[in-house]
Amino acid sequence: MRFGKAPRSSGAGRWWLRGCWVCAVITLVIAGSLVPHLKNSAELVRMRNALLLDIEPANPDWSPASVPASFAREAAAPIPLYADAVARHSLRVEDDDWATALKIGQHLLVEGRRTGGAIQDDLEQTYLRITGKGEGYCGDFADSFTGLATAAGVFSRPWAFSFDGFGGHGHIFNEIWDGHNARWVMIDVHNNFYVVDGAGQPLSAMAFRDALAGGADVRLVPVKPTANPGFRFDEKAIEYYRRGLPEWYMWWGNNVFEYDQTPLVRALGNAHRALEQLGGVAAGVHPAIRILETPDNAAQRESMAWLRLRLIAVVVAGMLSVLALIAWLFARRKPSGEFN
Repeated sequence: MRFGKAPRSSGAGRWWLRGCWVCAVITLVIAGSLVPHLKNSAELVRMRNALLLDIEPANPDWSPASVPASFAREAAAPIPLYADAVARHSLRVEDDDWATALKIGQHLLVEGRRTGGAIQDDLEQTYLRITGKGEGYCGDFADSFTGLATAAGVFSRPWAFSFDGFGGHGHIFNEIWDGHNARWVMIDVHNNFYVVDGAGQPLSAMAFRDALAGGADVRLVPVKPTANPGFRFDEKAIEYYRRGLPEWYMWWGNNVFEYDQTPLVRALGNAHRALEQLGGVAAGVHPAIRILETPDNAAQRESMAWLRLRLIAVVVAGMLSVLALIAWLFARRKPSGEFN
């Protein structure tokens, strides 16, 4: 009886094995540089934002009649709960987009003290908990407002700003297109206000930003006077927005229904919010972000671009390592011997 020798790697197999080790080491080194971003939720948001970062700057000078092709415009039908809410509560004001937006904001704002807290759930539960329990952070309100506005036939887009280099410390609010007057108008439902100029005209997000930067007088008007304001004093709200001026950015999409109904997003959402968002990225339904570029945020933009590069590199190096390992395993497969 004679046994064959154990299979040995060919020359090609040895090269694949070396490639696997090199890629694995590179993956570990890059992954090690990302460890500081795993320390808290704000840093996890920074990594997510870096992964979603679009190299093109934010350009707000367009209307729903000329939506940029790269903007993730809602294509899915509203989920029944949102369509029913618009009809049941008469949220749509015919031929008046701004009045419709105000009615939607008023509908989302409960009277009395709000409990707050991040909901981090699907659109249906987000709406029910906002209107039924007074829960929700700014992102929850922005998503529900976008969904209701879309169901009511009003185009909404999200703006945001941060205080920590485009990480998790910041705020998000909405801007709607007032078709009758052919203008954008901002509305911060979570903080219960919109902004008007000295003549009482509602301002767009950029007009409000310019007023803050230039020191022009503006006035905050409650969306729902009987609901609690987000800030007890208007000056505090204005200062809050002013502190965020260097780090404004746009979420480059309003496809909240498409995102919510994507099977991969729903499946991973049952496990963890971060996995849900990664599912949205993998499925191609998570909107990108575009930074409003200013001289004040050059360093932050460079830091985000470097973080994005490392995130892409660790994914690519990891995949190459796995592929090289698979190639090595195939290269070393030979007949294991014969029995005589």
